[in-house]
Amino acid sequence: MESILGIVNQIFEMEQKLASKGDSSGVTRNVNRMKHYLEEYGYTFYDPLHEDYNDMRTDCEASIVGDFEEGNMYISKVIKPIIFKEGGETPVIIQKAVVIVEKKA
Repeated sequence: MESILGIVNQIFEMEQKLASKGDSSGVTRNVNRMKHYLEEYGYTFYDPLHEDYNDMRTDCEASIVGDFEEGNMYISKVIKPIIFKEGGETPVIIQKAVVIVEKKA
């Protein structure tokens, strides 16, 4: 399973780079195909970027920039996404997101 997590994390990084630098060589289509194949095996991932953050959130491992202020924090950067594996009726988290959290402006 560790190799699947590595593949998903690499796809996530490629998507981030494509979003920030554009897709001049048409790679987005290939990335989408890889995601589709992973979904066929029951793996999906989720990017919680810009979502609110509180210390009760169990799907993220956070590094906090500045002082923590309950109710006024958000996820400013995602290093690794939340990865799910279909497991019966509900998906199971097999990797927590690794995120940077900051105060809202």
